Amino acid sequence: MNNGIDSITIDKIIIADDHPMFRNALRQSLAVEQAGCEIIEAESSETLRTELRLHHDADLLILDLNMPGVEGFSALAYVQKKYPDLPIIMISANDKPETIMHAKLFGALGFVSKSASIEDIRTGLNTVLAGDTYFPYQFNENRFLEHDQSLAETTQQVAELTPQQLNVLSMIKKGLLNKQIAYDLNISEATVKAHVTAIMRKLGVNNRTQAVMKVASIDLSD
Repeated sequence: MNNGIDSITIDKIIIADDHPMFRNALRQSLAVEQAGCEIIEAESSETLRTELRLHHDADLLILDLNMPGVEGFSALAYVQKKYPDLPIIMISANDKPETIMHAKLFGALGFVSKSASIEDIRTGLNTVLAGDTYFPYQFNENRFLEHDQSLAETTQQVAELTPQQLNVLSMIKKGLLNKQIAYDLNISEATVKAHVTAIMRKLGVNNRTQAVMKVASIDLSD
């Protein structure tokens, strides 16, 4: 049985990962499987946004969870909201069930571990491009929901934050003050306060401490 991607016509794929060796290996594999496919590379959040503007007609985005300029799932949240029709496969060395569940709730159509074989990665690409979802076989969403319904609900609430709100929440969790957040994000303190207010409303909490406690189990910046 052929689990490659050669059965599906792909014109353009964006690979967003900050490790050149991994991007190169994935590029070479895709080039062999899909002759003529244009492969765009991005090594940071900034370059990813640039490439998305230039190549918004891409067939697929392979997105690393941890890249420079990315606070956890903020890149995934940004792409999902800005380019809702672009299929996204999240790829990461962190393949904990919680991380996979979060990726799914944030809008990824697939998740592939960096420790997976090239064949498994090809299968994931093929599955998502065929209109289905692809997550590790050991991932059991129902079991996750049954064992921690509260965490699943909180994750869904976090998934509804805007990318900038997600950045702010991650910084709050790290203990940064509004002034520090404003400086790091190059925005005003008033804007930070507005984001904090919106975050607390969406999470259903009354203050920053409650917000931090509520998302303590979610890897916002992993």
